[in-house]
Amino acid sequence: MSAINKNGKAVNINDAVSIIGKVVSVSGSGSLASVTVQSPLDAGTYVIIAHDAGAVEHQTDASHVALSVDGKPYGLVDNDLTARGVVTSISGSGQNAILTVQLSVSGNSINTAAGNVTSVADVS
Repeated sequence: MSAINKNGKAVNINDAVSIIGKVVSVSGSGSLASVTVQSPLDAGTYVIIAHDAGAVEHQTDASHVALSVDGKPYGLVDNDLTARGVVTSISGSGQNAILTVQLSVSGNSINTAAGNVTSVADVS
């Protein structure tokens, strides 16, 4: 059995994926702010730079200090976001398989459950 994304489709190495998550905290401001993220099927959190994610635009104020890849302000706790990257390794199978994903903008790598991702091929 292979890794399975949130839509029930197989995930493969080199797949471009979007990872759903919620803001836990933000340190700094702008596109290089450090954003701590919690994805639904992950026990722990991971850190991205603000510019690694897309997010719904919020008003520009002291609560929304991070800037998304699209230049939209976000950053309040529980704001939804979608981090973007490419799968570089897979451990396990099913929706709980652990994917290592190299983020598109920063090039940093994070680990997340396959059930937290959508493959770009699913929507194109």
